[in-house]
Amino acid sequence: MSPKIIYSCLTAILCIIMVSIPSMGEETKYPLTITDSAGRAITITMPVQRIIVLSTDHAEAATMLGDADKIVAVSDNLKLKTEIFPGLKDKQGVGKWNEVNFEAIGEVARQGDTIVPDIIVIAYTYPDQPYGASNVAKGLEPFENITVVGLDFYKPENLTQDVFTLGKILNRNDEALKYLNWLNMSRKNVSDAIDGKSIPKVYFESNNKGGLGSLATYGTGSGINEMINRSGGHNIAGDLKEMYPKVTWEWVVTQDPSVIIRIQSSDKIGWDGQWAQDNSTLKEIRNEIMSRTGGEKMPAIASDNVSVIYWDMMFGMDSVVGQTYLAKLIHPDADLHPEEVYQEYLQFLGIDFPEDRIFVYPDARGK
Repeated sequence: MSPKIIYSCLTAILCIIMVSIPSMGEETKYPLTITDSAGRAITITMPVQRIIVLSTDHAEAATMLGDADKIVAVSDNLKLKTEIFPGLKDKQGVGKWNEVNFEAIGEVARQGDTIVPDIIVIAYTYPDQPYGASNVAKGLEPFENITVVGLDFYKPENLTQDVFTLGKILNRNDEALKYLNWLNMSRKNVSDAIDGKSIPKVYFESNNKGGLGSLATYGTGSGINEMINRSGGHNIAGDLKEMYPKVTWEWVVTQDPSVIIRIQSSDKIGWDGQWAQDNSTLKEIRNEIMSRTGGEKMPAIASDNVSVIYWDMMFGMDSVVGQTYLAKLIHPDADLHPEEVYQEYLQFLGIDFPEDRIFVYPDARGK
């Protein structure tokens, strides 16, 4: 399916959802019953004054909608991301995002001997995992009046609905609409810029911890597969049945990709420009891929089209930023300006764009 068709379908879905969003200025009425992304009917009995977030995605969503000051506890990893969330470093930790400390949540929620039902915990859906919303809710059953909301934010196809739902819960309907309008416009800019262009084969690698015989990539149903399609590429692993398959390097060579992209994370926003050029980690990642046996005739390696991309912008509320960078890597001649999109996104979070950072290595600007 072409990116233009994909975008047309998304626009139709967004229009339907927009009809359901309360009018500008209209307040959410409580008690409020909604269906979360885990398919659970939940009731918010009163305005939310306290929020516990279990992931970066959830923290960004609450911040984006203007309720960062209501976050009272976080998963431990969020306390390390001081550049993105400077106000969360001193918040109470409630365990890892995938290993929740229910007792700690209960302690945060309790005010004296009771728990006022003005508190929510936002968790991923993940129905078969102990850290999924349903299982987190079960773990918190001994503590009354703590409402668990299952929202993901990392799936591009569900992002609009997730934002709409949280906006309604928090009575931040205007803020949700403002962000969704920007998201829709930014997605359309990518679609327009790549319309009519060829669709090259893309290999997107997560890591090679298992060696060349067990490389981690992204298959059907994954957010990355959807993003590659929207960015005008063809994911060579997109037809594999597993969402997160393992493949061999020999298999990758037979697929003959024209673009290879590898992820790398950071606790900061991107990488320092000068540091990135001199940093052995990024160089080693790219050089290792470039020197793999049998890849020298592959179009991606032969044309030097191998990149490392900043992982943290590839999913969640800022995924359209990652999509814009990805589309620019796949189609270098496209009229796209990823840094401007990132700057606009960070404005939503109240963060200045770090001019000295890069988000793709090697950086085309020569930093």
